[in-house]
Amino acid sequence: MQKQITTASSDPRVRRTHRMLRDALVSIILEKDYASISIKDVTERAEVAYITFFRHFNSLDELLMEVLDEGQIELMDHVETLAKQSEQPTLETEGKLIFEYIQQNADLFRILLRSQSVSRVRKKVVRNIAAIFQRSCTPLLNSNSPMTVAIAAHHLATSLLSLIEWWLENKLSPPPSDMGKVYKSLIVDSTMGAVRSLSIPSARSG
Repeated sequence: MQKQITTASSDPRVRRTHRMLRDALVSIILEKDYASISIKDVTERAEVAYITFFRHFNSLDELLMEVLDEGQIELMDHVETLAKQSEQPTLETEGKLIFEYIQQNADLFRILLRSQSVSRVRKKVVRNIAAIFQRSCTPLLNSNSPMTVAIAAHHLATSLLSLIEWWLENKLSPPPSDMGKVYKSLIVDSTMGAVRSLSIPSARSG
């Protein structure tokens, strides 16, 4: 089925159908729990024939995975671009841009962070964000540190997602500029400080 979706993506009509179905699913998930949604609910909302759904997807789970994978790819590209560009003085700006991106895609992230039905996808997102953070953690660690790169990167990733979740629940307040400051101070600075303190041998230990 994945081959069919990939091949079909070059057809504008198929892309339009996929977009209509994805948008319909997102709007319905925001109204009720994913587990209670039927394919008919989605096709009626999308104004797409019921039989048409099965020309593109085998199940609602497959459609949901496309919705989340698309959003995840966009987020990963966004965060990775920022990570490549960022230096220590620009971390606050990096955080602001991340939260501006979340603001623009709030519906998608509400689905990702609220629905228990997609917890496996959330774990996948954490792993991918952690992989990006690993690059900034690696130079700070030494072989004697009890904090591994994996621990530090995982903590950064889960802390970022938790902060995003809190922000969505609080109706995107305070604004992204303030959340950039929170991101830098509460997540990045505090974590990197802990990493450094565990990675630099104490002068007193000799």
